[in-house]
Amino acid sequence: MMKLYQTILVASALIVPTVAANTKIAVINAGNGAAVRRTLSASTETTVEGVASFWSALHTSSSKLQEADMVVVPDLFRKASSGIVIGLIGGEEGIDLESLPIVSSFVSEEGNNGVVGNMQLEGSRCENLLKKVDNIEAVDALNLLSSGVKHAAQSGLSGLKVIVGSENASKVDNQIAELIKTLQGESGAESLVVHLIVEDGKASAPRSISRRLEENEGDNGNGNGNQNNGYYGYGYYNAYGEYVTTYKSMFQIQYFNVVLWTAIGLAIILFYTVYLMINMPLMPDTLLFGESAKLVGED
Repeated sequence: MMKLYQTILVASALIVPTVAANTKIAVINAGNGAAVRRTLSASTETTVEGVASFWSALHTSSSKLQEADMVVVPDLFRKASSGIVIGLIGGEEGIDLESLPIVSSFVSEEGNNGVVGNMQLEGSRCENLLKKVDNIEAVDALNLLSSGVKHAAQSGLSGLKVIVGSENASKVDNQIAELIKTLQGESGAESLVVHLIVEDGKASAPRSISRRLEENEGDNGNGNGNQNNGYYGYGYYNAYGEYVTTYKSMFQIQYFNVVLWTAIGLAIILFYTVYLMINMPLMPDTLLFGESAKLVGED
């Protein structure tokens, strides 16, 4: 069955050499107060829901927890005063980052120009991500700088949507660089965070399928099947690029066994304690017996 599955994927890669964009996100601390921290996680891959949970934890007072094992997390002691989501959307084949050298450096290099961390999602997810932001304004390259400064003055999370083509790529690239520079210079002590989203058209579907096949083959050598995000067994990728499987992770199995046997042990102790109490031998009360004998003697 597994051989058939791999054969179908390889055939699809050879017959349909289409291009599927990857969505890249650069998280940038634009204010003097660093509201975002880089974690030790080596995996930059995430999902739409994962990014939404990060935004919620960073920019709202919601008690919903951020998804685990992400490359960036909110600072424990400093809340972001405002945030800007800048979505750069291309055509069906995404954006050629070679035409956006400055933007390309933002989404590929960490530690420079205030970039704290980079995230990546499979497929074109910019539109889905922008739907997670309430206040989105569609702007052109000419108004990108002024609109970005205006949104930076607002509290909470807002966003800009920019359509990028070959005719305005250079202008957008320069405007993004000028906007980041302006925000870093004018934000003062404010904790401003910029989320730059770009649909990279260079990621091809055959390369992605090849990577999944390599993962499958590597896992088959250990008898574990496909593995993704700590899950074992075979599964599939849904429309959001998330790996879906009915198999349990090693952590889930261990946690279940710890809880199960702890509960069984406590139940055994409880029943044994009740048994000892029921069968407890009744001894005469020596103090009470002595006082009764004394009263009888006095009579």
